[in-house]
Amino acid sequence: MVMSQRDITLGDQPAGPALVDRRTENTVDYLVRATPTGGLLELSPEERDDLMAREREVATALIDAGTITWMWRLPDSGTSVTIWNAESTEALEAHLDTLPVFPYNRVEITALAPHPAFPAPLRTAARAA
Repeated sequence: MVMSQRDITLGDQPAGPALVDRRTENTVDYLVRATPTGGLLELSPEERDDLMAREREVATALIDAGTITWMWRLPDSGTSVTIWNAESTEALEAHLDTLPVFPYNRVEITALAPHPAFPAPLRTAARAA
């Protein structure tokens, strides 16, 4: 599924506390790839700084809640790659809609499923960690 307009542009953040796995049998992991469309460059520096500060607040709350479970930046592209956990695609879209930079990015969403080659004991250990 490709959605228009989103990115989670958080910049370099110091390592925080270990993430808590809040996944359940009733949730799905999603790969979300968000690429800036350039609209951010049309904002004044003050507007952009305010937008990014609000983005960090919302993203931090989503990380703390276990909704965003992993986040990377693709070097030299501005594209963010994140793993989200939600009850449904609709719930994921509702979470993504809370991000202030949503209107400025193109987003691709892919539902994920466990791979059978990944050993079950490691999956269990990863969730317990």
